[in-house]
Amino acid sequence: MSFTKHVANSLESLYNGEPWMGVTYKEHLVRIDADLAVKRFGESNCIWQIVSHVIYWHQRVTRYMHNDPPEQDGDLPDFYLPDNHGPDNWHATLGRLEHSFRDTAATIRAFPEAELFDAFPGTDNPAIYYLQGLAEHDAYHLGQIVLLHKYA
Repeated sequence: MSFTKHVANSLESLYNGEPWMGVTYKEHLVRIDADLAVKRFGESNCIWQIVSHVIYWHQRVTRYMHNDPPEQDGDLPDFYLPDNHGPDNWHATLGRLEHSFRDTAATIRAFPEAELFDAFPGTDNPAIYYLQGLAEHDAYHLGQIVLLHKYA
């Protein structure tokens, strides 16, 4: 299996598959409502902000792979929390998360293996740094979400 296919499969598994760690975004977030998604512990980010952060980085890395500017007009900021914390907005955010996992995995799967050690334009790091990092990043933040939910 190629590296890009492995990373794409890992992201899909973290979202709604059977990852080694035994928990997925989809099966866990379905149990979190909008009120719980905005609950904070001290100075921590809330679940909603963490979900927005994951979407932000999926978008950024996908843009790197397409040689597009990573930040564009109209983008939501990192760790975005909308003023409207209603259930419709929460469900829309979860829809954006699902789309971001799907789109990012497909883009990674199509990324040329020959370019894995080339730096993305405007960065000092090769593509492999961001692709492997994204899988690690997503697993880390899923752990945060699980803990925030557990202790809510």
